[in-house]
Order: sequence, then structure tokens, then C-alpha cells
Amino acid sequence: MIGGVGAAFGSLLCCTGPLVLASVGMSGAALSGFLPYRPFFVVAAIGLLWLAFHQVERAEAQACEAEGACPPDASPRRVRKMLWVATAISLVFLSSPLWAGLVFKG
Repeated sequence: MIGGVGAAFGSLLCCTGPLVLASVGMSGAALSGFLPYRPFFVVAAIGLLWLAFHQVERAEAQACEAEGACPPDASPRRVRKMLWVATAISLVFLSSPLWAGLVFKG
């Protein structure tokens, strides 16, 4: 989950990072060097989030098989909610090239 958000943040650096830094008066030219790596960050973010969803599903299935009936535990629900929040944050980061120009208009 953390890796997915981190990879999505890495994809944000190349396109939105320089705009954010320029809006506060700093130079963000060095961050544009991340542009060739953006597809790798996007694939890593999607893959890591998929892996997190897969592990949550597998853990819930194993808990149900071991006990015969699914226990009404609040912990898996909380993990699932945190995973959806991480996914939403990652989607905002991954879609930043689409909306960053509108937000940071000079």
C-alpha cells in the first residue's frame, strides 16, 4: 500500500513537481529529469496496489477457510478502507499531469 502511493508520488515528480516549486518561487528544472521514468512509476504504483488488494482478499479467504465461518472482525475492514484511501491518493498523484496545468496557471 505504501509502495503504491510512493510510486505514484514518484510519477508526480516529473510533471507536477516543477509546477509546484515554480509556484513558490523555486526552480524545479531538476525534477523534469524524472520524465523518462514516469511510465515505470505508473506501472509500479498500479502493480503494488493490485498486489495489496490481492493480499487483502487472500488473507480474508484464508481466515474464512481456517475457521469455517468468516469472523466479524473490524481489522480487515479498516485495512480495506486504508487501501481504498491509498488508491484514491495514488489516483490523484497519477492523474496530476491532466489537472496540474489548470491548478497552477500563472
